[in-house]
Amino acid sequence: MSSVKKWRELVDGVEVEVLEFEGTVETVEKASMLSGYPPREIVKTLLLRVNSDYIVAIVRGDRRIDYGKASKAIGARIQLAKPSEVKAVLGVEVGAVTPFSPRIKQIQVIIDPAIAEQEYIVCGGEQ
Repeated sequence: MSSVKKWRELVDGVEVEVLEFEGTVETVEKASMLSGYPPREIVKTLLLRVNSDYIVAIVRGDRRIDYGKASKAIGARIQLAKPSEVKAVLGVEVGAVTPFSPRIKQIQVIIDPAIAEQEYIVCGGEQ
C-alpha cells in the first residue's frame, strides 16, 4: 500500500484533514482503496459540458449521473467534459479536481443532495 501523509488545515474556513498519496488518484474506487473510506463518503467533482458552456457537479462517490435525466431537467444536452477540457477550464488533470478550487467558484455548481446525509465527506484535489 502507498504511504499516506496526513495533516489538518483550514481551507476557506473549513477544517479539513488532508491525505496526501503517492501518485495519482483518478477514481472513487482507487480513493476508497487508498484512504480506507467507503465510496459513499467520497465525493467526486465533475466538469460537465452543457452546449458550449460548463457546469460542475459534486456527486457522492457511490452514485452516478443520469445524463439523460439531467439533460431533460436542464433543457440542454449535458455530457462529461473531456480530460483536455478539464485541464483547460480548471487548470488541473482529471483526478486532481477539488470543490475548493478557485476556478470552480466561478462556475455554476450542482450538488448531489445525498451528500447532506453524510457527517463528513472525502474529496479529491491538488495543492
